[in-house]
Amino acid sequence: MTLDELFTDSHLLPTVPKVVFDLIELLRSEDAAVSVVARKIELDQVLTARVLRMANSPYFGLRRKILSIQDAIQLLGFSSIRSLVVSSGLTGTFRKVEGVHLPAFWSHSLRVAAVARYLAGKTRRVDQSLAFTVGSMHAIGHLIMAGAMKQPMAELNAVHPFDRMGRLEVERQKFGFHYGEVGARLAARWEFAPEFVSALSSFANPMEAEQVDPLASVLHLAVWRVALEREGLRIGDAQHVWPAQPADAIGLSEDVMQDMPAPRELASDLESMIA
Repeated sequence: MTLDELFTDSHLLPTVPKVVFDLIELLRSEDAAVSVVARKIELDQVLTARVLRMANSPYFGLRRKILSIQDAIQLLGFSSIRSLVVSSGLTGTFRKVEGVHLPAFWSHSLRVAAVARYLAGKTRRVDQSLAFTVGSMHAIGHLIMAGAMKQPMAELNAVHPFDRMGRLEVERQKFGFHYGEVGARLAARWEFAPEFVSALSSFANPMEAEQVDPLASVLHLAVWRVALEREGLRIGDAQHVWPAQPADAIGLSEDVMQDMPAPRELASDLESMIA
């Protein structure tokens, strides 16, 4: 199956929840009224509960209890709310995917998101909330592939789990495309912002792009670091060389990664996202 064929059968593809799509459009403007955004979120009770749980998690370090969506927006800002809406909304889009343990999948995705947000904070070239959002959906293409290519994916997963080092390259060699490119195609179909699509498409090999995409480089490093933890390895182990080129492109040193808390620690307060 080619990448084009994968998107031919529209019944296999999820649709972004209308409330999420509407909010993405609304939150593109910093001039949107807080009350209007709040009312839109409150139309979806599940989304409202998830955003409030997330806003009250220690991850955001707010000093007082958030009791309403309007409070959350005012304290966190549109950028962070956009991240919460997209990430929380997408977890409800996929109820069941054959061959995928969804809690483990979202846990992995949130670790990548948390690392991406941390690294974005160490470089002035990437917005932290955007890095978090793209990180949380970086592997969404894996769910599409698992649903549409059941047998080939089951066989591949048995010998090379999707969250292990080198999985993207293995997929490209076996199928001619990888889950990042599938996610990018889906994001484009959902009319997500161009920077979403670009980062998802190129994070596997960010240095192959015509020009450096800082967000793709951050995402590449985040995926690399989470895979390293998954395999029980440390930075500097000979088996996996530090990805110097993407790091240099955004001004991040190996010392920054060494000093960063482990991905599981960074994401420990995000479990409400998949509750």
